[in-house]
Amino acid sequence: MTVASLLGIVTFLIGVPTVTLALYAFPQYRRFLLGFMVFFTCHITKPFYMEVFFVAYRGVDRGFAVTVPDLLFFGFFFWLLLGGSGQKLIWWPYNTTLWLLFIAMTFISLVHSAVPYYGLFSIHKLFRGYLLFWVVVNLVREKEDVHAVIIGMLAAVVFQTSNVLWAKYVTKRVVNRSVGSFPHPNTLAMYVDLIIPTILSLFLANGFTKNQTKWAVLAILGGVINVIFTKSRAALVIAVGALGLVTTVSIMLKPTGRKIGIVLAGFVAMDIIGAMAAPKIIARFEKAPEASELTRVYFNMAARAMANDRLFGTGYNSYSWMLEHTDYYWYVYPDALETVENLEEFRESERGRSRLGTAHHIYYLMAAEIGWPGMMVFIFFLLRYYLHNVVLLITTRDEYYQAILLGLLVGFSTLHFQGLLEWIFRQTQVFYLFCALSGLMVSIGNIVARTRGRQYA
Repeated sequence: MTVASLLGIVTFLIGVPTVTLALYAFPQYRRFLLGFMVFFTCHITKPFYMEVFFVAYRGVDRGFAVTVPDLLFFGFFFWLLLGGSGQKLIWWPYNTTLWLLFIAMTFISLVHSAVPYYGLFSIHKLFRGYLLFWVVVNLVREKEDVHAVIIGMLAAVVFQTSNVLWAKYVTKRVVNRSVGSFPHPNTLAMYVDLIIPTILSLFLANGFTKNQTKWAVLAILGGVINVIFTKSRAALVIAVGALGLVTTVSIMLKPTGRKIGIVLAGFVAMDIIGAMAAPKIIARFEKAPEASELTRVYFNMAARAMANDRLFGTGYNSYSWMLEHTDYYWYVYPDALETVENLEEFRESERGRSRLGTAHHIYYLMAAEIGWPGMMVFIFFLLRYYLHNVVLLITTRDEYYQAILLGLLVGFSTLHFQGLLEWIFRQTQVFYLFCALSGLMVSIGNIVARTRGRQYA
């Protein structure tokens, strides 16, 4: 066992009980810790991110991870089990059945996996994601709890904006594409795209206090700047569409002079930002490397081949290994088959390893690793959340909750659209944020149901 692995285990064994005891000792800070847990999904990076039993692997997960959100939601979990909240627990939250079915499909995929151990890394994250969802559903019972989550989201975007601007203009560490504290520019862009529709929707509905409104404006503008500085073409188009959709639907739901004024001011602000960023944005669209797009196509071809060859896939978190070590490799190097004489030598060369990685399509990646049946379970799992969100948005009359539900629905839509081009849903930061926001959406449904005298959903 390495020192890093030992440190991760010790951190978890000490950190979780510490959080649980802190919740008993200082119950008045419960909502602060709830917001802090949501906030820290944006800063899962070393030294706040430890991989236990790390392996050098180009796939999605490379070890059993320990993060700050893990310490917090496991601490909350034991606090809830011990009766710390004083409320009846929701043992089987909405969509739990499909959660467990999805996890079961990932286990089934490991039966014929060449690297089942690698699959356990990602399955371990799935269990943690469900636990995060479960904890949020059980913690968020009142409007003040909802607001704590919203403030955590807002703080995450403001923090990343300061990170991006600091790295670009102060330290000048970033000269091309900004990453914030994320592993890749596209991850930062997608994370922000998930949040800013909700902040904008709530801002339009006047859901913040006077002081918080200033931070909300900063988060919205900062979020747009973050996406622009990542130079992610898809994320930029999706962000513009998401903000436009939120604004349009919000005005349709309840047209007010304040909203019209905000829209006009927003147009001016976006025109200024757009005019400043236009040259680089246009250049990014015009000079995007064709080889990158072609590699994306090759990745997806290999993924479909894996799914077609194996009913239950090659094994969860095994795509990158299969691509590198089997004949699926030639799906990403079809040109080499006709132009290279020594194929084995080419395969070990730097050029012959430059296209290895993960499928850039979340649904094809799932199909490759857990089969077409597993991919369908994954789609139904997402779709059930989505439909629940739609129903809640239509039936909720409280303007505050309605605004949040609108923002969440559009935010979830950005994630699914981006999934057609990326595998970012599987990255810890975005996955954890999705789990937390899904929990928030279900909790709002429970709160609304309770006000109408109905049982928890």
